[in-house]
Amino acid sequence: MQKPEKPMAPRKPENERKVNSFRPFGKIASHVDPMVLWTFLGLFLISVILLAFQLDGREDCTTTDIVLSNKQHSTGKAYTVGEVITFNAENSGKKRTSFTWEFGDSSARQTGAQVYHSFSKPGSYMITLSSGKCSWNKEVIIVMGAAATPINAGPDIFPVIDGPGEVFAGRPVTFTNKTPGARSWTWRLLQDNASAHNGSSVTYTFSTPGERTLSLIVNGDTAHMVMKNITVFPARAKQVETQLPDPGFPPPPPPVEEKPKEPEKPRVPAVSDDEFLYMLTQVTSKQKSAGDFSKFLCDNLSARVLLNDKDTDNFTHFCSRIYGKKKFKIEKVNLVKDANGCVKEIRIMYDRKKVLGIF
Repeated sequence: MQKPEKPMAPRKPENERKVNSFRPFGKIASHVDPMVLWTFLGLFLISVILLAFQLDGREDCTTTDIVLSNKQHSTGKAYTVGEVITFNAENSGKKRTSFTWEFGDSSARQTGAQVYHSFSKPGSYMITLSSGKCSWNKEVIIVMGAAATPINAGPDIFPVIDGPGEVFAGRPVTFTNKTPGARSWTWRLLQDNASAHNGSSVTYTFSTPGERTLSLIVNGDTAHMVMKNITVFPARAKQVETQLPDPGFPPPPPPVEEKPKEPEKPRVPAVSDDEFLYMLTQVTSKQKSAGDFSKFLCDNLSARVLLNDKDTDNFTHFCSRIYGKKKFKIEKVNLVKDANGCVKEIRIMYDRKKVLGIF
């Protein structure tokens, strides 16, 4: 018996072709949740954006360097205790205007492209200069000076700034120096972006009231730099002159009263707030005592001391309390002087956090 023949399948048209569709990540998508893929893609894009912001905000810290100078040690690497060292922030790019200095000896920070500082103890100190997001470090070695002064060496002579200590805003005021043998002068106000002036005299016109500090360096000797505090008062209102009627004849001249000449009083050496503060820090390191301030106080060692605008003390007792207390941190000193230049009151602001157990 013959088996029945299977029916033949219909033939496909010649123009019919098999089309395969391409799906990227098709195999991965078939095994992974699509939400996971979208989350991964979003995190990747966020990382790229953050990296772009970091690269755009990066600062160039290679254009600035710390340069030290001193007349006695212009080429050496070591400096001596008590010498005033000039610290310069050399900025080749000229794009930075604000700098902060830390000297590694627990002293107060200073600001500006050029600052001055001296160390009271020998040792190795790490200087830190910061500006914006950049910081730079430089090691300074401080050694003890000569044990004895040469026989033929004369006494240290500090130049004197001649000029008023109190002025009015808007009025020009002139300061001069007449140091014998002076060949060059460098005048500078101790404030940010202050320019230096040369010559034996300098004239300033202060536009706003406040406290100013003027420094002077003669013959480039930074070890004998001096400073002068200047108080600027608000400008006086112009007074209207009243005209008196003409009497028709000149009035007789007023009688001249001869005043007896007062005996000349001994000259009190000038001392600024910053210099007085520095000498007080030497008391905390046992380098000075109350007697070293006698010439500025006109022998009145019981002058009033106002501490943090709250407590009062006399100067001799105050020095005995801080003698050898290295942790006593003085932040600011204001001197009140009489007409003769004698210091009659000292206003001291200090950090109470670092003197727990001292007061």
